[in-house]
Amino acid sequence: MLINTKYILGCTLLASLYLTGCVYIEEDEEEGDSYGYAQYVNLVPQSPDIEFVVEDESEATLAFSEATGYTYVTNSTFDIAFNQILPNTENDDFISEDSLKVSKKNLHSYILYGDADAPSSMEISIDISDIYDDDFDDGYALVQFANLANINDGVDVYILDADASLTNKTVDYTLAAEDYSGEVSLDAGDYKLVFTESGTDTILAMKNDISIEEGEALSYLFVSYENAGFDDPFYSIIELNDDGARQLTNEAQDSYLRVSNNIVGTSAIAVAKDSSSSTAIEALYFGDVSPFINVDIDDADDASSVDIYLKDTDTSAVLESTSIDMYADQVVMLLSSGDTDSIVTAYSHTEDLRVIDTHAKLLFAHNIDNESSTSINIKVIEQGSNPDSYDASDSISYLGSLNIETEAGDYDIYVYDADTDDLLLETTVYDIEKGDVINLILSDYDYGGAPYQLFRYTN
Repeated sequence: MLINTKYILGCTLLASLYLTGCVYIEEDEEEGDSYGYAQYVNLVPQSPDIEFVVEDESEATLAFSEATGYTYVTNSTFDIAFNQILPNTENDDFISEDSLKVSKKNLHSYILYGDADAPSSMEISIDISDIYDDDFDDGYALVQFANLANINDGVDVYILDADASLTNKTVDYTLAAEDYSGEVSLDAGDYKLVFTESGTDTILAMKNDISIEEGEALSYLFVSYENAGFDDPFYSIIELNDDGARQLTNEAQDSYLRVSNNIVGTSAIAVAKDSSSSTAIEALYFGDVSPFINVDIDDADDASSVDIYLKDTDTSAVLESTSIDMYADQVVMLLSSGDTDSIVTAYSHTEDLRVIDTHAKLLFAHNIDNESSTSINIKVIEQGSNPDSYDASDSISYLGSLNIETEAGDYDIYVYDADTDDLLLETTVYDIEKGDVINLILSDYDYGGAPYQLFRYTN
């Protein structure tokens, strides 16, 4: 299978010799003439981790949105191979080999992006030869942009001063799908980046207070990814820098909250947001997970405190109330547990619902109130296998969570007391498919205590 390759060439880096502490150092003329820099980037959103193999040696294994730092290498052509890291079987050499030609005094970022089963590649090459010039002026930085979202639509890019409004601003770049901008020179300072649907004011991704220092060479890449349980894609901005990559918080992205009900003694609970009388979910039955509740974030730079009330639908009594600090671009699960005759407890954690096309993600939660003082271990093994032949997972404390990735199939689940190795629960989950993201919530029996049970919720 061939890789579609695009090149961004001829960008000039205006930067200091040391580029604010990154890998670029002043070399003697002879050595500088024969070396460049290489970086490898995984922007394949629905892929598992990808191993980059350069000249038959493993360079790095990268998750989505990760990159290597720049490596100082000879002016040469390097052969690249790739493996998708699968959880149960041998790694998959899933695309044809490729190569990267490193030019002297250039920064090269080799980017994989697109579909998990047939990704494309793009090379960003930045010329840093100016840093060897004695008359070099390092008063500003170089920034460029690319549209690598899997939506086949164009986007408009705005470069604004920090905290500035988009009103009456002129588009800086319009990027078609798989397009790039070329470089722009920016003075050091704080900026806001905004990506909108092309020709509209619909904001897809935005990040305020991006600090750009003199001498930096930065790329900002617009990407999309699928989260289980949502019809629309999520958008993100990835910054490439000398240390690697960082995924910026999308301050235009909605945040969401959902609740599980494992409170013994309730037929159902109501979920209220902001006040005890403002009902968001009318009836959440024992063992169920609620739909997503949209949460407005007042200030993208700070957490918004969200007050949640869990009420008994039979008596309207508030069983538990809690305040959750939520930020933009978050999905949060609130686990509720306990017994109406004693103590009801709720605890929240962020969820990673990104779909992986090659296999499934199992999101375990320890909601067994009768084992509230006990941490647990979990084994997920192929149906019919001997559990003694497998290692257990890391331990999970009460109201804690653990993600386990596995390939399609049927699996036996064993849950143990982490301290005593006593078996607490044995069950089987069937028909796990590629791309599934499944919540598996461990709970008391409906009327409390053992036998414990596992509730499955496929997003």
